[in-house]
Amino acid sequence: MSTSIKAPLEKPPQKTSSALVQDIAILVLFCAVVFFFKLGSYPLFDLDEPRYAEAAREMLERHNWITPYFNYEVRFEKPVFFYWLIALAYQLFGLSEFSARFFSAVTASATVGMIYAFGRHFISRQFGLYAALILASSVLFIGIARMSITDMTLACFMTGTTLCLFVAAHRNLKWWLAAGVIAGLGILTKGPVALIIPGAIFTLYTLVIGQFKRCLLNRWMPLAILIALFIAAPWYWAIYQENGPIFIESQFMNNVTRYSDVVSGHKQPPYFYTLVLLAGFLPWTAYLPAALRNLWQSFRTNHQQLVDQQAFHYLIPLYGLVWTCFVFGFFSLGSTKLLTYILPLFPALALMTASVWHPLSQSSTQKSNTSWRWMLIPSLILPLSTLIGGSVFISNMEKLLPREAAGIEANGYNVAAVLVLLGGSVATSWLLSRKKAKQALFVQTSTIFLLVMVALQGIVPNISQAAQSVMMNYLQKTNGQPLILYEIQRTSLTFYGKRRIPRFVEEQAPALLAELQQHPQSFIITKNEHLNTLRPLIPHALELTVVENDRVYSLLSVRKRQNATPQETRP
Repeated sequence: MSTSIKAPLEKPPQKTSSALVQDIAILVLFCAVVFFFKLGSYPLFDLDEPRYAEAAREMLERHNWITPYFNYEVRFEKPVFFYWLIALAYQLFGLSEFSARFFSAVTASATVGMIYAFGRHFISRQFGLYAALILASSVLFIGIARMSITDMTLACFMTGTTLCLFVAAHRNLKWWLAAGVIAGLGILTKGPVALIIPGAIFTLYTLVIGQFKRCLLNRWMPLAILIALFIAAPWYWAIYQENGPIFIESQFMNNVTRYSDVVSGHKQPPYFYTLVLLAGFLPWTAYLPAALRNLWQSFRTNHQQLVDQQAFHYLIPLYGLVWTCFVFGFFSLGSTKLLTYILPLFPALALMTASVWHPLSQSSTQKSNTSWRWMLIPSLILPLSTLIGGSVFISNMEKLLPREAAGIEANGYNVAAVLVLLGGSVATSWLLSRKKAKQALFVQTSTIFLLVMVALQGIVPNISQAAQSVMMNYLQKTNGQPLILYEIQRTSLTFYGKRRIPRFVEEQAPALLAELQQHPQSFIITKNEHLNTLRPLIPHALELTVVENDRVYSLLSVRKRQNATPQETRP
């Protein structure tokens, strides 16, 4: 097996600068709409978004850039870099939902840009554009790009690290150094996983292509690890100095226990990530079987090229497959499962899927390993799936979005979204039946472009209104007075209330009573179903009244009675 890196058999044709400008314009416009359009027009969604947004606000309030706080209590669950980014956005744009989400959209755009540059460099400008558009138009990627959570920023750094390692293998081993810098920022974002997963992917890939010794056993690899640690270690040391061993214990629990045990009730069945992948990578999921078949046919018919590392249009999908399988398997074996965890494999899926669309869109002189029926049949299934899925969503919104709000109803925008998807799917199928892959791909991405605009005009505001209007109304009625949550979690109240809002459960009755006795008047928000367990906890010395309620939640007022005896203050 050869140990030298040869030039690719097919050198990508030189493109004019105007073509590059055109690609950049397309991607900038696409990202501007799907990631940034109306980014701050709806409130932060419970539970995770407000935690990061509020922790960054409290960081500015305290002028403490080392230890994150949420609800005025230390928050050790995640490292500090994403809080720094949000705090920077607050400084630039002011305190707002747009600022809280800004860097998620920025890092999503950066990830799309990296995929474009990577594909353009190794294969062709058109391949890079296809892969970038496929990634930017996948459903889950868009959703997380518009949320104030760490996952998109982590995915960006992990993507950058993984791509740099591929460049190190096939261009220059010094790219290990760039991988080390990016991995260091990833460690500051979400811990050692940012280095472990890209390293494991690359190790497996080098074993597959027979380049383990050259790619890993060199002086650049340990230097890259030292760079990553040099970037991350100062903050870890500073927070340890500020908080002591409790920080180390918390980090160990967060990074290890999350994998070995179920944390925060996030227990899911073994097939959970299969469903997330199938739904999250829509509308491109339908073409993944064609991508796998294309890779298998490429390996069978061009095995020697793979061995000699001479054809990147085979090696890149192979790298994408190793990348996908490891991330999918790693998180599937973990006990705690969240749909955002497998986001880092989406760039790999985009590269694999582009490897199918790209040759089909070329002239007839370039042979493709994928027959047209492997593209056409899935595209014919999409319109039917749209009709069924759209009908189910419209008729069952309240059941499908239980935490977002009771009583939510579909509106005309839901119907418009289904029609956009249906029209785009039919048009894509028709173009594929005419063997016009390039036009079909752009119709499919344009469909998602229009769908996002429709959703942001009427669907997301509808969900947001149902999810937050009651809570915001109750918060306003408290007039800045002490507020307590009983048997519920609504982290958004802390962000919008800009004050400590403690939460108690029934087993914490003494602590709840102690909190209530500190103030002449307090307010409590709870679900109506918990009123029967709450009332017996309130002693006679405290007067409990219902201020307002809706079909799910109640706002309660608790006042100290006049002339209450000490005995009456006991529950």
